[in-house]
Amino acid sequence: MERYCLRYFGRNRSLSLLIPLSMLLSSCVSAQKDVQLPDAMQPKQIKTVMTAVADWQLNNPDKREKQKDTGWVHGVLFTGMTAWSLLSDDVKYQDVLKSIGEKNQWQMGPRVYHADDHCIGQMYLELYTKYKNPEMIAPLLERFNYILTNPSESQLAYKQGIKDKDRWWWCDALFMAPPVWTRLSAVTGDNRYIDFMNSEFKITTNYLYDKKEHLYFRDSRYFTMRENNGKKIFWGRGNGWVIAGLARVLQHMPADYPDRQMYVRIYKEMADKLASIQLPDGMWRASLLDPDSYPVPEASSSSLICYAIAWGINQGILDEQKYLPVVTKAWDSLVKCVHADGKLGNVQPIGFDPKEITSDMTDLYGVGAFLLAGTEMYKISLWKGTENIALSVVNPSGDFCENKTIELEWGKLKAKLPSLTPQNVAVMSGYTGKLLLSQTVGADTNGPVEQLLFQDAFGPQQKKRYRVLVIPQGVELPKAENLAHSIFVPQRYDDFAWENDRIAFRMYGPALQNATGKDKLTSSGIDVWVKSVRYPILEKWYKSGDYHKDHGEGLDRYDVGRTRGCGGIGIWKNDKLYLSENYSNWKIIANGPIRTIFELTFNPWDAAGVKVSEVKRISLDLGSNLNRVESQFKVDGNQQLQVAIGIVLRDVKEKSVCSTGDSWIGYWEPTIEGKGTIGCGIVINQKVRKEFRFFDGHYGAIANLPADKKLVYYTGACWDKSGDFAKQDDWVKYLNTFAKNLAHPIIPKIEK
Repeated sequence: MERYCLRYFGRNRSLSLLIPLSMLLSSCVSAQKDVQLPDAMQPKQIKTVMTAVADWQLNNPDKREKQKDTGWVHGVLFTGMTAWSLLSDDVKYQDVLKSIGEKNQWQMGPRVYHADDHCIGQMYLELYTKYKNPEMIAPLLERFNYILTNPSESQLAYKQGIKDKDRWWWCDALFMAPPVWTRLSAVTGDNRYIDFMNSEFKITTNYLYDKKEHLYFRDSRYFTMRENNGKKIFWGRGNGWVIAGLARVLQHMPADYPDRQMYVRIYKEMADKLASIQLPDGMWRASLLDPDSYPVPEASSSSLICYAIAWGINQGILDEQKYLPVVTKAWDSLVKCVHADGKLGNVQPIGFDPKEITSDMTDLYGVGAFLLAGTEMYKISLWKGTENIALSVVNPSGDFCENKTIELEWGKLKAKLPSLTPQNVAVMSGYTGKLLLSQTVGADTNGPVEQLLFQDAFGPQQKKRYRVLVIPQGVELPKAENLAHSIFVPQRYDDFAWENDRIAFRMYGPALQNATGKDKLTSSGIDVWVKSVRYPILEKWYKSGDYHKDHGEGLDRYDVGRTRGCGGIGIWKNDKLYLSENYSNWKIIANGPIRTIFELTFNPWDAAGVKVSEVKRISLDLGSNLNRVESQFKVDGNQQLQVAIGIVLRDVKEKSVCSTGDSWIGYWEPTIEGKGTIGCGIVINQKVRKEFRFFDGHYGAIANLPADKKLVYYTGACWDKSGDFAKQDDWVKYLNTFAKNLAHPIIPKIEK
């Protein structure tokens, strides 16, 4: 078999493509069900050709002295490479991009106002959302904050010598800068950035947008110019920049942003126009209204247009029936521009005006545009080749939701997709195109499935789209690198322990209560184990037995004793706390990867003459520092009682380290030298009648037990050496945001 070896950029290993492009272009893979997709639109083929194009470019870096890698030429490549890195299964692409950012010290291009020198910020912002390293966007923030306080007053009319004091006077700028401003607003929650973008975008659009043709002039010089056929001059790549820029702006614009519909309207108008002038070969030409003067297909403009229209199909903005044939033809033709070695040809060179184009011409921005198109086409190939449901999710809160678990009703999904099973279900991100980690759960261990869970992060008021799929043949489900899980530990006096990628906990069992001597302990408090790694540690630590010393992963440094520990509960009556003994029985209901759910049963105990028993259902989600605790009590005589939920204080005099919100409390423990500081917190629904107060060496909540004797609250902990929380303010912010997001739940919507 013909074979191509492409060297990893910056690594001493090789990647072999088992399917050569020459074979790829002529291969035939039948689509599933009744959906007919062309050969080049099968998921495996799309990934293969994108890998080849990306690797060819990495192995053939640009050597032009004038093209700095903070400029727009590289910026567009990095934007496309970033989208591909989110979809690819190979981490090398993200590693390359990160190394480029570090080499540049995360700097923008040298011209303060010039949109071309802002484009690279699209890559920086994407990496920042993954790594949360403030250094990645510090220069960007400095640059844009300066512009906000010192806005340019330049005119939009073209004039010779425009260099720095520039606004967006040429249409290409609408791809280079507006997506950066919009994304920065989404990342920081600061509306000043998107408002500035909105104001400038409207000024440029009012100046350059032809409302009759629904296309943008390149700049003011072209207002009166005409093509050889007498029609107005609208460059293909220039309008490709605009419609692709619109897609990238809408991608991060809040669903309720006041002017959002203006962007949607222009986007739809341009899509309709561009679809109407697509040529039979599926491509667009350098000049949109005079293709006869520029007969050679142009890959960069066609990639940008294909990307933008495919994005609209994936987001449910554009009609699938009308536009799917458009992008299908476009992608099929774009793949034919790829040489057997992965080089993308037919890319128009840099310049104000189109020049002669040949099949051998390539450039970085063409590759970036191709990779953008490929990511959207892959998404289409994935959901069009199988049964699926479209799903939209809007974050109603003004706060960020990291690692938010989305809960879908299994019955509603099955009603739409009868063939769906826990074994064949998958969830595709409409943003990256990747299949997300998911989990089915029921109300009981062996009961029927009730929910499908998956996770994602959301910015303030951000809207995201997903597809629930019957997994296509040959496509693998993602494997969990980390997970939430729980274990029964009989070898350690019946401990019951649970953890996720952030934190770990345990409660004590009957064997410990029945032990003799110093090992005996009766306590229904919640113990905390802190960790500085994302992977599971429970089994490893229990096996070694040496978990009171930090060996680089964390340790058990929390002393729960007979206290409530971190969020334990008891009956509060006559200003006194009445506590259960250790749990008597356990049951695991679900065990990851996203959520672990288990029940602990506590035998009846006496609370000032009243017999009380409890079943405690605890669940912990991946990425969360807080457990959901559902305590169901049985009370003799059905008396109305109060409960106390407490956090033990290490020094009752240090009340200043306790924090309180409307529905939450937090505590920042004294530091233990070499072992760091632990923060504990409790969050209770605002509707529950409660009082936050100090009691019996604890800080906590005294709450009325509801009529159904069921109380739901959240409790958990953090560690200042985990890498997530450096100081008390970080923990307070986390608790406050958690409580606000709890009050504004994300409700998924299944689309028709």
